[in-house]
Amino acid sequence: MCLAQENKKSVAIIGCGAAGLAALKHFTAEGSPFKCVSFEQTDNVGGTWVYTDRVGKDKYGLPVHSSMYKSLRTNLPKEIMELQGFPHKGPEDKSYVAANEMLKYLEDYADHFDLKKHIKFHHHVKEISPLEGDRWRVTVIDLQENNVEILEFDGVVVCIGNYSNPAVPEVPGIEKFRGMKIHSHDYRDSSVFKDKNTVVIGCGPSGLDISFDIAKVAEKVYLSHHNQRVKNMKFPSNMVQKIDIKEVVENGIVFQDGSYEQVDSILYCTGYNYKYPFLSPECGIRVENNHVKPLFKHILNIEHPTMYFIGIPTNTAGFCMIDLQVQFAKTFLEGRVKLPSKEEMIEDTRLDVESRLASGLRPKELHMMGRRSKDYYDSLASLSGLESVSPVVLQIYFDGIDRFMCDFSHFREDKYKLLDKDHYMVQFPNEDEPVMRRQEIVSN
Repeated sequence: MCLAQENKKSVAIIGCGAAGLAALKHFTAEGSPFKCVSFEQTDNVGGTWVYTDRVGKDKYGLPVHSSMYKSLRTNLPKEIMELQGFPHKGPEDKSYVAANEMLKYLEDYADHFDLKKHIKFHHHVKEISPLEGDRWRVTVIDLQENNVEILEFDGVVVCIGNYSNPAVPEVPGIEKFRGMKIHSHDYRDSSVFKDKNTVVIGCGPSGLDISFDIAKVAEKVYLSHHNQRVKNMKFPSNMVQKIDIKEVVENGIVFQDGSYEQVDSILYCTGYNYKYPFLSPECGIRVENNHVKPLFKHILNIEHPTMYFIGIPTNTAGFCMIDLQVQFAKTFLEGRVKLPSKEEMIEDTRLDVESRLASGLRPKELHMMGRRSKDYYDSLASLSGLESVSPVVLQIYFDGIDRFMCDFSHFREDKYKLLDKDHYMVQFPNEDEPVMRRQEIVSN
């Protein structure tokens, strides 16, 4: 190894989905002061975008990571699901693409930037623990050879994604139910629901998407939720909206309004938990009520500031956020900009949590961005001397969500085109001419 390579800081990147690939791209760019190794326990890049028929455990006995189902199409336009320096090559006639097209995009990204040479596939991270001087010991298992390797790094970037650890709520009486119970993490296609009466719990993007998918073959779909924005949606004739569940009995559901429906199956579309079983207690990271702490700006481990988490915030333009977070981590790991003191980071985080709770967010929602996205991106950019996310990206994100809520059956027919940092065009179905729009995002 040449002297220049020996003098580089070593960085472990955990996971090779979109976040891990963005981290590899930036940390291995020409002239970078880092040498990187990325650990991926499957045989491919792409993370949750990799479809597999398997559910439960993989061939190595590890939990299946992907939550991908066969019919999935993106619920955001591909025009705002791009990583920096690599636009989508097509198709130009649609903005909402299938999961395999997003996977192809990520595979092409990895090939274009020659990233796979840095990746150890079939490598499972068993434990990460801190060493003196804010260095790290990383214990990995080569799954194919069943060998254990213990390696040391100057920095760790955790990129494992948010959609692999199902959150299953406690429902009174659930143990009495005789029918099928699954979480959307294990949903692959609608065939098992053919001619059945099913209750879907939760009406987030996956809950709505899967409910509509199941309704094509099911006898009846009951969508149980408390989201007022969904109340006025147009649903298929065999879909019925219900309020929250009071209790489950042997063959059906009693809802909070006292109504009863006989069902054959229950599908939880109730989200996911943050979970980091490979982090030793000495790392200082804990998850309380689905809030990962203590993190500065939802990224940096305040107790050990050479550990970064990419992609934790939700309800925002994820791909653009990932790129900015990665560059934020790189800026501070290479020492180009001095971090705030530990006390300043703790105080900033405390004020952020207080503000979020005061705005009405629940403790389990403290990583949600929503209308705070612009302020969040701007704060990362200001601290690190980087360029913030273009406001027009967020405008498309919020406009797309509005279309999703008001016309779920047709919003994926919309076609978007970015014009500049302030303007975009959108072509709606059944309209002859596209509409030009200007970003008008305001802070929360």
